[in-house]
Amino acid sequence: MKNRTEIENRKGPDFRIFGQIFEPVIPGIVTAGICSGFAALIAQFVPNYTDRPVIAALYCLLSLVSTSFMSFMSAWVGYSACKQFGGTAILGGMLGMITGLEGINTLSQAVGLYDLADPAASILCSGRGGIIAAILGAWLIAKLEKWMRQRMPKSMDMVVTPFCVLVLVLIPYIFLVMPLTGLISTVLCTGVRLVCMSEHPLVRVLAGYGCTALFLVAVMMGMQYAFVALYSMELDTFGYVTLFPTLAMAGAGQVGAGIALLLKAKSAQNERFANVIRASILPGMMGVGSPLLYGVTLPLGKPFVTACLGGGFGGAFIMASGVASSGWGASGLLGIPMMGAGPVGTKGMLLYCIGLCISCVMGFLLTFFTISPERVKAV
Repeated sequence: MKNRTEIENRKGPDFRIFGQIFEPVIPGIVTAGICSGFAALIAQFVPNYTDRPVIAALYCLLSLVSTSFMSFMSAWVGYSACKQFGGTAILGGMLGMITGLEGINTLSQAVGLYDLADPAASILCSGRGGIIAAILGAWLIAKLEKWMRQRMPKSMDMVVTPFCVLVLVLIPYIFLVMPLTGLISTVLCTGVRLVCMSEHPLVRVLAGYGCTALFLVAVMMGMQYAFVALYSMELDTFGYVTLFPTLAMAGAGQVGAGIALLLKAKSAQNERFANVIRASILPGMMGVGSPLLYGVTLPLGKPFVTACLGGGFGGAFIMASGVASSGWGASGLLGIPMMGAGPVGTKGMLLYCIGLCISCVMGFLLTFFTISPERVKAV
Protein backbone atom coordinates (compact mmCIF):
# COMPACT_ATOMS: atom_id res chain seq x y z
CA MET A 1 0.00 0.00 0.00
CA LYS A 2 1.20 3.50 -0.87
CA ASN A 3 0.21 4.92 2.51
CA ARG A 4 2.15 2.28 4.42
CA THR A 5 5.36 3.00 2.54
CA GLU A 6 4.96 6.74 3.02
CA ILE A 7 4.37 6.35 6.75
CA GLU A 8 7.28 3.98 7.27
CA ASN A 9 9.75 6.19 5.34
CA ARG A 10 8.56 9.49 6.78
CA LYS A 11 10.98 11.41 8.97
CA GLY A 12 9.85 13.97 11.55
CA PRO A 13 6.30 14.96 12.41
CA ASP A 14 3.87 14.93 9.51
CA PHE A 15 0.30 15.88 10.28
CA ARG A 16 -0.90 14.29 7.03
CA ILE A 17 -1.14 11.00 8.88
CA PHE A 18 -4.25 12.32 10.63
CA GLY A 19 -5.81 13.06 7.27
CA GLN A 20 -4.99 9.57 5.99
CA ILE A 21 -6.45 7.97 9.10
CA PHE A 22 -9.61 10.06 9.15
CA GLU A 23 -10.29 10.10 5.40
CA PRO A 24 -12.16 6.75 5.44
CA VAL A 25 -13.98 7.81 8.63
CA ILE A 26 -15.15 11.27 7.52
CA PRO A 27 -18.30 10.02 5.68
CA GLY A 28 -19.45 8.55 8.99
CA ILE A 29 -18.62 11.74 10.88
CA VAL A 30 -20.58 13.84 8.35
CA THR A 31 -23.57 11.49 8.28
CA ALA A 32 -23.72 11.19 12.07
CA GLY A 33 -23.32 14.95 12.49
CA ILE A 34 -26.09 15.78 10.03
CA CYS A 35 -28.46 13.24 11.59
CA SER A 36 -27.67 14.64 15.03
CA GLY A 37 -28.44 18.12 13.72
CA PHE A 38 -31.81 17.12 12.29
CA ALA A 39 -32.68 15.25 15.49
CA ALA A 40 -31.88 18.40 17.46
CA LEU A 41 -34.16 20.40 15.15
CA ILE A 42 -37.03 18.00 15.81
CA ALA A 43 -36.51 18.20 19.57
CA GLN A 44 -36.34 22.00 19.39
CA PHE A 45 -39.29 22.78 17.13
CA VAL A 46 -41.59 19.83 17.83
CA PRO A 47 -41.69 19.70 21.67
CA ASN A 48 -44.38 17.01 21.73
CA TYR A 49 -42.78 14.85 19.04
CA THR A 50 -42.99 11.79 21.30
CA ASP A 51 -46.80 11.94 20.95
CA ARG A 52 -46.57 11.81 17.17
CA PRO A 53 -45.62 8.28 16.06
CA VAL A 54 -44.20 9.22 12.66
CA ILE A 55 -42.05 12.09 13.97
CA ALA A 56 -41.01 10.04 17.01
CA ALA A 57 -39.92 7.21 14.70
CA LEU A 58 -37.97 9.66 12.52
CA TYR A 59 -36.26 11.12 15.59
CA CYS A 60 -35.38 7.61 16.78
CA LEU A 61 -33.91 6.66 13.39
CA LEU A 62 -31.82 9.84 13.22
CA SER A 63 -30.56 9.27 16.77
CA LEU A 64 -29.68 5.66 15.99
CA VAL A 65 -27.54 6.70 13.03
CA SER A 66 -25.78 9.37 15.09
CA THR A 67 -25.22 7.07 18.09
CA SER A 68 -23.97 4.19 15.92
CA PHE A 69 -20.96 6.27 14.97
CA MET A 70 -20.35 8.67 17.84
CA SER A 71 -20.55 6.02 20.56
CA PHE A 72 -17.92 3.86 18.87
CA MET A 73 -15.75 6.46 17.15
CA SER A 74 -12.60 5.20 18.87
CA ALA A 75 -13.23 1.78 17.34
CA TRP A 76 -13.70 3.15 13.81
CA VAL A 77 -10.60 5.33 14.12
CA GLY A 78 -8.56 2.50 15.65
CA TYR A 79 -9.54 0.25 12.73
CA SER A 80 -8.55 2.85 10.14
CA ALA A 81 -5.32 3.78 11.95
CA CYS A 82 -4.13 0.19 12.27
CA LYS A 83 -4.79 -0.33 8.56
CA GLN A 84 -2.78 2.80 7.71
CA PHE A 85 0.12 1.69 9.89
CA GLY A 86 0.23 -1.69 8.16
CA GLY A 87 -1.29 -3.83 10.93
CA THR A 88 -4.40 -6.01 11.06
CA ALA A 89 -7.21 -3.47 11.05
CA ILE A 90 -9.67 -5.43 13.19
CA LEU A 91 -7.15 -5.57 16.07
CA GLY A 92 -6.95 -1.77 16.06
CA GLY A 93 -10.74 -1.64 15.98
CA MET A 94 -10.98 -3.98 18.96
CA LEU A 95 -8.49 -1.90 20.94
CA GLY A 96 -10.43 1.25 20.11
CA MET A 97 -13.66 -0.44 21.19
CA ILE A 98 -12.09 -1.48 24.50
CA THR A 99 -11.26 2.19 25.17
CA GLY A 100 -14.92 3.07 25.68
CA LEU A 101 -16.16 -0.04 27.46
CA GLU A 102 -17.53 0.15 31.03
CA GLY A 103 -15.10 -2.58 32.11
CA ILE A 104 -12.31 0.03 32.07
CA ASN A 105 -14.01 1.75 35.03
CA THR A 106 -14.21 -1.53 36.94
CA LEU A 107 -10.52 -2.17 36.29
CA SER A 108 -9.64 1.38 37.29
CA GLN A 109 -11.49 1.04 40.59
CA ALA A 110 -9.69 -2.23 41.31
CA VAL A 111 -6.26 -0.57 41.07
CA GLY A 112 -7.28 2.68 42.77
CA LEU A 113 -7.17 4.98 39.73
CA TYR A 114 -10.87 5.81 39.64
CA ASP A 115 -12.32 8.93 41.27
CA LEU A 116 -15.84 8.06 42.45
CA ALA A 117 -16.56 11.69 43.41
CA ASP A 118 -15.62 13.00 39.95
CA PRO A 119 -15.30 10.18 37.38
CA ALA A 120 -14.23 12.58 34.64
CA ALA A 121 -11.17 13.54 36.72
CA SER A 122 -10.05 9.91 37.10
CA ILE A 123 -6.55 8.98 36.01
CA LEU A 124 -8.12 6.05 34.17
CA CYS A 125 -11.74 5.77 33.12
CA SER A 126 -13.87 4.65 30.18
CA GLY A 127 -13.08 6.75 27.10
CA ARG A 128 -9.90 8.24 28.61
CA GLY A 129 -7.57 9.32 25.79
CA GLY A 130 -10.28 8.66 23.22
CA ILE A 131 -9.26 8.83 19.59
CA ILE A 132 -5.65 9.83 20.22
CA ALA A 133 -5.20 6.79 22.47
CA ALA A 134 -6.75 4.57 19.79
CA ILE A 135 -4.35 5.91 17.14
CA LEU A 136 -1.29 5.40 19.35
CA GLY A 137 -2.53 1.95 20.36
CA ALA A 138 -3.02 1.02 16.70
CA TRP A 139 0.56 2.08 15.99
CA LEU A 140 1.83 -0.16 18.81
CA ILE A 141 -0.20 -3.08 17.46
CA ALA A 142 1.15 -2.62 13.93
CA LYS A 143 4.76 -2.43 15.12
CA LEU A 144 4.53 -5.48 17.39
CA GLU A 145 2.57 -7.47 14.82
CA LYS A 146 5.20 -6.92 12.11
CA TRP A 147 7.95 -7.95 14.52
CA MET A 148 6.13 -11.12 15.59
CA ARG A 149 5.11 -12.21 12.08
CA GLN A 150 8.76 -12.21 11.03
CA ARG A 151 9.55 -14.69 13.82
CA MET A 152 6.39 -16.77 14.12
CA PRO A 153 6.18 -20.13 12.29
CA LYS A 154 3.69 -19.96 9.44
CA SER A 155 1.60 -22.80 10.91
CA MET A 156 1.02 -20.80 14.12
CA ASP A 157 0.93 -17.28 12.71
CA MET A 158 -2.82 -17.00 12.01
CA VAL A 159 -3.87 -17.99 15.54
CA VAL A 160 -1.00 -17.09 17.85
CA THR A 161 0.15 -13.71 16.48
CA PRO A 162 -3.17 -11.77 16.73
CA PHE A 163 -3.82 -13.16 20.22
CA CYS A 164 -0.34 -12.38 21.53
CA VAL A 165 -0.24 -8.93 19.94
CA LEU A 166 -3.54 -7.79 21.43
CA VAL A 167 -2.82 -9.23 24.88
CA LEU A 168 0.71 -7.80 25.03
CA VAL A 169 -0.41 -4.34 23.89
CA LEU A 170 -3.53 -4.24 26.07
CA ILE A 171 -1.85 -3.84 29.48
CA PRO A 172 0.47 -0.91 28.58
CA TYR A 173 -2.34 0.56 26.50
CA ILE A 174 -4.81 0.68 29.39
CA PHE A 175 -2.41 1.72 32.14
CA LEU A 176 0.01 3.97 30.22
CA VAL A 177 -1.36 5.09 26.86
CA MET A 178 -4.90 5.90 27.97
CA PRO A 179 -3.91 7.97 31.06
CA LEU A 180 -1.12 9.84 29.21
CA THR A 181 -3.13 10.64 26.09
CA GLY A 182 -6.05 11.53 28.34
CA LEU A 183 -3.84 14.07 30.12
CA ILE A 184 -2.66 15.52 26.78
CA SER A 185 -6.23 15.68 25.51
CA THR A 186 -7.37 17.41 28.70
CA VAL A 187 -4.62 20.03 28.46
CA LEU A 188 -5.28 20.77 24.79
CA CYS A 189 -9.05 20.90 25.21
CA THR A 190 -8.67 23.14 28.26
CA GLY A 191 -6.60 25.50 26.13
CA VAL A 192 -9.22 25.45 23.39
CA ARG A 193 -11.96 26.06 25.94
CA LEU A 194 -10.12 28.98 27.57
CA VAL A 195 -9.83 30.66 24.16
CA CYS A 196 -12.88 29.56 22.21
CA MET A 197 -15.23 29.73 25.19
CA SER A 198 -13.55 32.59 27.02
CA GLU A 199 -15.74 34.77 29.21
CA HIS A 200 -14.13 37.78 27.54
CA PRO A 201 -15.74 38.46 24.13
CA LEU A 202 -12.64 40.28 22.89
CA VAL A 203 -10.54 37.14 23.37
CA ARG A 204 -13.02 35.09 21.34
CA VAL A 205 -13.20 37.74 18.62
CA LEU A 206 -9.42 38.00 18.23
CA ALA A 207 -8.94 34.23 18.38
CA GLY A 208 -11.71 33.64 15.85
CA TYR A 209 -10.34 36.22 13.45
CA GLY A 210 -6.74 35.05 13.71
CA CYS A 211 -7.49 31.33 13.40
CA THR A 212 -9.77 31.79 10.40
CA ALA A 213 -7.54 34.27 8.58
CA LEU A 214 -4.55 31.93 8.91
CA PHE A 215 -6.38 28.66 8.31
CA LEU A 216 -5.91 28.55 4.54
CA VAL A 217 -2.21 29.27 5.01
CA ALA A 218 -2.14 26.17 7.24
CA VAL A 219 -4.00 24.26 4.51
CA MET A 220 -1.29 25.15 2.00
CA MET A 221 1.35 23.88 4.44
CA GLY A 222 -0.50 20.62 5.04
CA MET A 223 -1.14 21.49 8.68
CA GLN A 224 -4.93 21.34 8.39
CA TYR A 225 -4.70 17.71 9.47
CA ALA A 226 -3.50 18.81 12.89
CA PHE A 227 -6.90 20.45 13.35
CA VAL A 228 -8.56 17.07 12.77
CA ALA A 229 -6.93 15.82 15.96
CA LEU A 230 -8.22 18.87 17.85
CA TYR A 231 -11.73 18.37 16.41
CA SER A 232 -11.76 14.76 17.58
CA MET A 233 -10.50 15.64 21.06
CA GLU A 234 -13.14 18.37 21.40
CA LEU A 235 -15.86 15.96 20.33
CA ASP A 236 -14.61 13.35 22.78
CA THR A 237 -14.35 15.82 25.67
CA PHE A 238 -17.26 18.22 25.18
CA GLY A 239 -19.61 16.32 22.85
CA TYR A 240 -19.35 19.09 20.25
CA VAL A 241 -16.74 20.98 18.22
CA THR A 242 -16.13 24.74 18.48
CA LEU A 243 -13.16 25.16 16.14
CA PHE A 244 -14.72 23.66 13.01
CA PRO A 245 -17.60 26.17 12.57
CA THR A 246 -15.13 29.02 13.02
CA LEU A 247 -12.59 27.72 10.52
CA ALA A 248 -15.37 26.93 8.02
CA MET A 249 -15.72 30.69 7.53
CA ALA A 250 -12.43 30.72 5.61
CA GLY A 251 -14.16 29.03 2.68
CA ALA A 252 -16.94 31.64 2.65
CA GLY A 253 -14.31 34.38 2.38
CA GLN A 254 -13.01 32.62 -0.72
CA VAL A 255 -16.51 32.58 -2.20
CA GLY A 256 -16.88 36.32 -1.65
CA ALA A 257 -13.51 36.97 -3.25
CA GLY A 258 -14.48 34.72 -6.16
CA ILE A 259 -17.68 36.70 -6.80
CA ALA A 260 -15.70 39.96 -6.78
CA LEU A 261 -13.18 38.52 -9.24
CA LEU A 262 -16.03 37.31 -11.45
CA LEU A 263 -17.30 40.87 -11.78
CA LYS A 264 -13.78 42.10 -12.47
CA ALA A 265 -13.25 39.40 -15.10
CA LYS A 266 -16.48 40.40 -16.84
CA SER A 267 -15.43 44.05 -16.75
CA ALA A 268 -12.05 43.09 -18.24
CA GLN A 269 -13.81 40.84 -20.81
CA ASN A 270 -11.75 37.86 -19.70
CA GLU A 271 -14.41 35.26 -20.43
CA ARG A 272 -12.06 32.30 -19.96
CA PHE A 273 -11.20 33.28 -16.38
CA ALA A 274 -14.85 34.17 -15.71
CA ASN A 275 -15.87 30.63 -16.70
CA VAL A 276 -13.25 29.19 -14.34
CA ILE A 277 -14.66 31.28 -11.50
CA ARG A 278 -18.28 30.34 -12.29
CA ALA A 279 -17.37 26.67 -12.17
CA SER A 280 -15.64 27.16 -8.80
CA ILE A 281 -18.17 29.28 -6.90
CA LEU A 282 -20.94 26.68 -6.49
CA PRO A 283 -18.59 23.98 -5.10
CA GLY A 284 -17.17 26.68 -2.81
CA MET A 285 -20.64 27.46 -1.48
CA MET A 286 -21.08 23.74 -0.77
CA GLY A 287 -17.83 23.63 1.21
CA VAL A 288 -15.48 22.37 -1.51
CA GLY A 289 -12.93 25.17 -1.60
CA SER A 290 -10.03 23.70 -3.60
CA PRO A 291 -11.20 24.94 -7.05
CA LEU A 292 -11.47 28.52 -5.77
CA LEU A 293 -8.30 28.36 -3.71
CA TYR A 294 -5.95 26.79 -6.25
CA GLY A 295 -7.65 27.84 -9.46
CA VAL A 296 -8.74 31.43 -8.74
CA THR A 297 -7.51 33.33 -5.67
CA LEU A 298 -4.09 31.83 -4.97
CA PRO A 299 -2.70 32.26 -8.53
CA LEU A 300 -3.50 35.99 -8.31
CA GLY A 301 -1.87 36.41 -4.92
CA LYS A 302 -3.60 39.45 -3.44
CA PRO A 303 -7.16 37.97 -3.71
CA PHE A 304 -5.98 35.05 -1.61
CA VAL A 305 -4.94 37.51 1.11
CA THR A 306 -8.16 39.53 0.91
CA ALA A 307 -10.23 36.33 0.99
CA CYS A 308 -8.42 35.18 4.14
CA LEU A 309 -8.86 38.57 5.80
CA GLY A 310 -12.54 38.68 4.81
CA GLY A 311 -13.17 35.19 6.17
CA GLY A 312 -11.62 36.27 9.46
CA PHE A 313 -14.56 38.59 10.15
CA GLY A 314 -17.00 35.69 9.93
CA GLY A 315 -14.72 33.55 12.10
CA ALA A 316 -14.63 36.27 14.75
CA PHE A 317 -18.44 36.43 14.73
CA ILE A 318 -18.85 32.66 14.97
CA MET A 319 -16.42 32.23 17.85
CA ALA A 320 -17.87 35.22 19.69
CA SER A 321 -21.37 33.74 19.26
CA GLY A 322 -20.39 30.33 20.66
CA VAL A 323 -21.52 28.30 17.64
CA ALA A 324 -20.60 24.60 17.88
CA SER A 325 -21.05 21.62 15.57
CA SER A 326 -21.95 18.01 16.20
CA GLY A 327 -19.16 16.84 13.87
CA TRP A 328 -16.98 18.06 11.05
CA GLY A 329 -16.37 17.44 7.36
CA ALA A 330 -19.20 19.18 5.53
CA SER A 331 -18.80 22.95 5.53
CA GLY A 332 -20.37 25.78 3.58
CA LEU A 333 -24.13 25.44 3.14
CA LEU A 334 -23.91 21.66 3.60
CA GLY A 335 -22.63 22.19 7.13
CA ILE A 336 -25.77 23.96 8.38
CA PRO A 337 -27.53 20.86 9.83
CA MET A 338 -24.48 20.10 12.01
CA MET A 339 -24.44 23.50 13.70
CA GLY A 340 -27.09 22.81 16.33
CA ALA A 341 -24.78 21.57 19.09
CA GLY A 342 -23.16 23.20 22.09
CA PRO A 343 -24.40 25.92 24.44
CA VAL A 344 -26.36 27.90 21.81
CA GLY A 345 -28.22 24.83 20.52
CA THR A 346 -30.14 24.98 17.24
CA LYS A 347 -29.80 28.77 17.25
CA GLY A 348 -26.28 28.02 16.06
CA MET A 349 -27.62 27.13 12.60
CA LEU A 350 -28.91 30.67 12.08
CA LEU A 351 -25.74 32.19 13.56
CA TYR A 352 -23.65 29.98 11.26
CA CYS A 353 -25.58 31.28 8.23
CA ILE A 354 -25.00 34.86 9.40
CA GLY A 355 -21.30 34.09 9.76
CA LEU A 356 -21.18 32.73 6.20
CA CYS A 357 -22.80 35.93 4.94
CA ILE A 358 -20.35 38.12 6.89
CA SER A 359 -17.35 36.22 5.54
CA CYS A 360 -18.67 36.29 1.99
CA VAL A 361 -19.51 40.00 2.05
CA MET A 362 -16.19 41.01 3.62
CA GLY A 363 -14.23 38.78 1.26
CA PHE A 364 -16.11 40.40 -1.62
CA LEU A 365 -15.58 43.98 -0.45
CA LEU A 366 -11.88 43.62 0.37
CA THR A 367 -11.23 41.96 -2.99
CA PHE A 368 -13.44 44.20 -5.11
CA PHE A 369 -11.86 47.42 -3.87
CA THR A 370 -8.24 46.25 -3.99
CA ILE A 371 -8.08 44.38 -7.32
CA SER A 372 -8.17 46.25 -10.62
CA PRO A 373 -9.78 44.88 -13.81
CA GLU A 374 -6.38 45.15 -15.50
CA ARG A 375 -4.93 42.69 -13.00
CA VAL A 376 -7.65 40.17 -13.84
CA LYS A 377 -7.35 40.82 -17.58
CA ALA A 378 -3.76 39.61 -17.53
CA VAL A 379 -4.67 36.19 -16.08
